[in-house]
Amino acid sequence: MRVCLLTEGTYPYVRGGVSTWCHELLVGLPEIEFSIFALVGNPASRLEYALPANCARVLDLPLWGHERLTEYNADDVRSEGRRDARALRAEFVPLFTGFLSEVLRGMEYASAATLIEHIGALYRYFRVHDYDWTMRREETWNVALDLFRTQAWHARFMTSLEAIELVRTLYRYLSPLALELPETDIMHASVAGLCALPGIAAKAVRGTPLILTEHGVYLRERVLALARAGFPFSDRSIKKNLFSAIARATYAASDVIAPVCSYNTTWERFYGVPEERVRVIYNGVDAARFEDRDTWPEVPTVGAVLRIDPLKDLLTMIASAAHVRAEVPNVRYELWGPVHDRAYEAECRALVSELGLDGCVHFMGPTSNPTDAYAASSVVALSSISEGFPYTIIEAMMCGKPVVATDVGGIREAIGTCGTVVPPKRPERLAQALVPYLRDPAMARATGKAARLRALELFTQATFLTNYRELYHGVVHAAR
Repeated sequence: MRVCLLTEGTYPYVRGGVSTWCHELLVGLPEIEFSIFALVGNPASRLEYALPANCARVLDLPLWGHERLTEYNADDVRSEGRRDARALRAEFVPLFTGFLSEVLRGMEYASAATLIEHIGALYRYFRVHDYDWTMRREETWNVALDLFRTQAWHARFMTSLEAIELVRTLYRYLSPLALELPETDIMHASVAGLCALPGIAAKAVRGTPLILTEHGVYLRERVLALARAGFPFSDRSIKKNLFSAIARATYAASDVIAPVCSYNTTWERFYGVPEERVRVIYNGVDAARFEDRDTWPEVPTVGAVLRIDPLKDLLTMIASAAHVRAEVPNVRYELWGPVHDRAYEAECRALVSELGLDGCVHFMGPTSNPTDAYAASSVVALSSISEGFPYTIIEAMMCGKPVVATDVGGIREAIGTCGTVVPPKRPERLAQALVPYLRDPAMARATGKAARLRALELFTQATFLTNYRELYHGVVHAAR
């Protein structure tokens, strides 16, 4: 069996929860041949994982850092050289117009069936015609600009520079449709985002089954990122509609949607996905690797294993330390993980200094053995503003540690009664929940033991792999 795994900004170039999930699939299902279609930020990306023998190939596509696709993926851009102005006007312009029209209708009104049809047709078009030439033609720009101006707000307030930047962004975002897709039995998208475009196209053109695994809620995270970036309203509005359109099309095209927690099904129901196409498959971890060492530090220690990224909201974590230290003067915070955003790291370090927490909050850097980090903690914390079903929670539970985390995504579903959930962006509430575990090691130990039992029941690696093996075979059998 052949499976093409579609990733975006994650595996195999960036470490994190989604990448861990991808690697567990590849390593744990050696009988399946995987190929990877990876959207990356730029051509300088480097592998972070040693790929197993059953990974046949990695086709990576940088969204930025090149002027032409053929600079980076010449062998996979089959359409290079075919430039036909008549075909562009007669075929491409109507397709592009139809696709953008659906995007601009907004998340509640776009037609999923029409979006899928146009995505498939655009992929077919680029099997024959040159992508770079087509997307740079005046006719293409005029279609986009004219459609932007059909909406009153954009017609009145969108500047020429904003419109130009949006069309340039469309060139980047639609580039997955320019590459030749591998022949495969299943397309498996790790997110309902830009990397799902090849999966939608393969379903529309070849009838290839598509599986979607939702980790976090992609659309929500994109909207948060757009708000933080401070883009003009027109830019944010159109990009939000584009991400929503792709999510809607991905949901509709998927044979099975396998969210990592029940929380995500709320969004899938909003998009009209029938219950019979949804199957929750929890992430799983190796119970032997993430062992309960039953060790407890002499100094009360809050441990966190995460990447340094705004979605993890380390500012709230750091601010909580000031409140905790007022109750537990010798508390120690250990923040383990790689830096994903250098500017955000600088902001976090500045807050540590501002609050006088240099001797309390410690940036420990990446770790190849998170079990050691959990073992050195009295309680494990997570302060994210958006999550799916984070590995750091179930790993800590499997290691026999209590968890205090924000009530986002599937975190409440994971923890159950074996820890405490608090509202996001409330450092004082996070501190209030941490203090009892730091003051009472016996309570922390009892809660950790219960967490281990819950993880063994629900979140083992063996169950995770069995569920995906059955899902793959079931989808292929149904398609045949």
